[in-house]
Amino acid sequence: MLESDRDTLNVYTFKWGTKYGPEYVNRLHNSLKKHCHTDFKFHCITDNSSGIYSNIEIIDYDTFQHTPLFTLEKVELMHQINTNNNLILDLDILIHNDITDLCIRPIDKPTFIWTHWTPEWHWEKLVPKKTACFVNSSFVRWSGDNAKFLWEYYIHNREYLDKEYQSCDKYLFYEHHLKGNKLGFWEDSDKHFYNYNEQGPNQYQYNPTASCCLFNTSHLIKMGRKCFELSETPDWAIDIWESYDESE
Repeated sequence: MLESDRDTLNVYTFKWGTKYGPEYVNRLHNSLKKHCHTDFKFHCITDNSSGIYSNIEIIDYDTFQHTPLFTLEKVELMHQINTNNNLILDLDILIHNDITDLCIRPIDKPTFIWTHWTPEWHWEKLVPKKTACFVNSSFVRWSGDNAKFLWEYYIHNREYLDKEYQSCDKYLFYEHHLKGNKLGFWEDSDKHFYNYNEQGPNQYQYNPTASCCLFNTSHLIKMGRKCFELSETPDWAIDIWESYDESE
């Protein structure tokens, strides 16, 4: 098991490849310093630590198994870390209001974002084909060993799951939500989280009362849809993001 502080909030983010630079890690860390009012320790799991603040703990990305399921490393991490309070954040999440309550409230299941922005017609047309997903793992909390089963189930059914799903979120949605209601969701997901690249009337709009804006582009890129990364936004989002560019 990886070593982590047992009596504080342990925050993890993953950065591998060249899609995101170290500024994504550093600004995410600084956004937490501003908007999370509880003690935390920040960890970055990466294959290249160049440019990342020295006070961020580095974990070698290559110590994780690399499966065909996109971002399943999150589930492996949740199996390894059994401390009291843990949080995974995607690099492309923009925190712009207080998230303290989300970081300290009691949870009894690994807790994910419910994608309230996904159209309801997906249930009838796409869920039966397993091409839609209502689980988002951009902001995930777990406590103790209450998430160990997610990796253990994968290991026991690996051959089937590798063929059935392309992403961690779809694996979680179809195997652990629809088949047993084993996941927790932020009951106020629509209050705290919104999607910058949502295909609808709120696309690219700032929500000043929410806590976090998700950029969530990977699936849109595969579909050939126009979308923006944090570093590409022409408006309010990049202004907030760049405001976290203070020194360590």
